[in-house]
Amino acid sequence: MKFEDSDGFTYFRKEELKTKHAKRKAQKKAEAKRTRAVKKDAQVTKEHLREQILSKFEYQIKFVRERNAASNENVAFINKVFAKVRQAISE
Repeated sequence: MKFEDSDGFTYFRKEELKTKHAKRKAQKKAEAKRTRAVKKDAQVTKEHLREQILSKFEYQIKFVRERNAASNENVAFINKVFAKVRQAISE
């Protein structure tokens, strides 16, 4: 909303919404205004973050596997946990 001060200074104040429905509707409308390029950039950034997290995790798992290579059971457990983590990151 637009307001004017006694000195003639113009300022804007965010309009407070009263109901949950009105808040959700306003939020949905604001999200719809995002351009296709902005949405694509957000998606690419998220994919890049996933790749970074996975590569760091793979790097650490590699050394844990090497230290526990004598026990097949431990390596199998590590691989099982790594598969779960990989699946969680891909979601």
